[in-house]
Amino acid sequence: MAELLKPIFVNISIIVSLTFIANLIYPFNAKGGTSFKQKLFFGLISSIAALSCMYYPIDGFRSTVFDLRTVPLIVVTLYAGLIPGVMCSLVIIFSRLSIGGEYAWVGVLITIVALLTGFAYSRLFNEALKKWKPGLIAGFLFFLFYVLILTIYVDFLPSQFYLIYFIAFYSTYFLLIFLIDRLIRINLQLEETIYLGKLSVVGQMAASIAHEIRNPLTTVRGMIQFLSLHTEDRQLKQHAPLMIDELDRSNKIISDYLSLVKPSEMKLCDVNLKEVVENITHLLSPLGAFNNVIIKSELSKPFYVKADEQQLKQCLINLIKNGIEAIDGGGTIYVRWRQSTSDSVDLIIVDTGKGMTHEELQKVGLPFYTTKTKGTGLGTMITYRLVNNMKGSIVYNSVPDKGTTVTVRLPLATEDKK
Repeated sequence: MAELLKPIFVNISIIVSLTFIANLIYPFNAKGGTSFKQKLFFGLISSIAALSCMYYPIDGFRSTVFDLRTVPLIVVTLYAGLIPGVMCSLVIIFSRLSIGGEYAWVGVLITIVALLTGFAYSRLFNEALKKWKPGLIAGFLFFLFYVLILTIYVDFLPSQFYLIYFIAFYSTYFLLIFLIDRLIRINLQLEETIYLGKLSVVGQMAASIAHEIRNPLTTVRGMIQFLSLHTEDRQLKQHAPLMIDELDRSNKIISDYLSLVKPSEMKLCDVNLKEVVENITHLLSPLGAFNNVIIKSELSKPFYVKADEQQLKQCLINLIKNGIEAIDGGGTIYVRWRQSTSDSVDLIIVDTGKGMTHEELQKVGLPFYTTKTKGTGLGTMITYRLVNNMKGSIVYNSVPDKGTTVTVRLPLATEDKK
């Protein structure tokens, strides 16, 4: 018994330690997916974890070799996708074949099954709010295939070994999923703390200068409007509308600052999401037509969410306008829905615009960051804050030159939870 437990604890220590190291270098997050560089890194870390586990194997029987190498393989495939999973699989396969033995091909077969199982459930796993549910399904499916392969080809293993090995295997598997999810939450809390700190700076700036600037701007705007109506100067008449537009834009920026400092009171109630989306679609259709952009609502049935209707409309207007402005030369914006959990629904806004790089995605929502030539980034900041106040969340996914997908997750109203 002790001979079996010692290498198991060593394997678990290796996997957990390398997980923490990976998080230190590339903090785990649920925002914007995983870049190619990160996929390669996670593939490398999982390969090192698998090799280290193979270096401290559980004493097998005959020429069999058992360890926890497939745990990092399945987990990295579930979280990061096929590329790191294939990297880890190839390292395991070549290492197992180099060890040799008449049952080496069984180890290769189990590795391939682990890779396919992780990849089959990776999309469902990443879309799920509660990871343990698809993780449980993937783990159970792999368990069935694993036991089936061992029963057919390695039928001399004692029942005691099965019990100890699989308890250790699945304890480590779910421990790793739990640990990664906790690290994601901790990283998110750290990001929010930094974000709120920056937001506080913006608020202090707004409180100190907004009112002082707004009053003279209003006076200047009124004088320009008055003079342009009672003058024969052609140049003044020609340029007055442009000056007024720029003053209005400056006034809007100040209003955005003030909305950050003194947000309006939020009144949560049951809101018909389909009706709100249709109203916003009709409202912004002229702006879309002016930019040769079609807005398509694909909500097939009404959903009631717990939200503030006016502030929800403000959020959707900001997001759809961003999509319109991201499209050059014409395109389409799709507004879709997806039942994410029994308690929430996802509103998905997809545009066919220029998209964003992974580095740009990481900066979305930060003060003063925008990809537009004329913009302050305050609209996105306000949208983040309003959705967060409604107990929701926003996730951006984007591919350069293909478009951006914004997923707004909102809590369902009581009647839609039943």
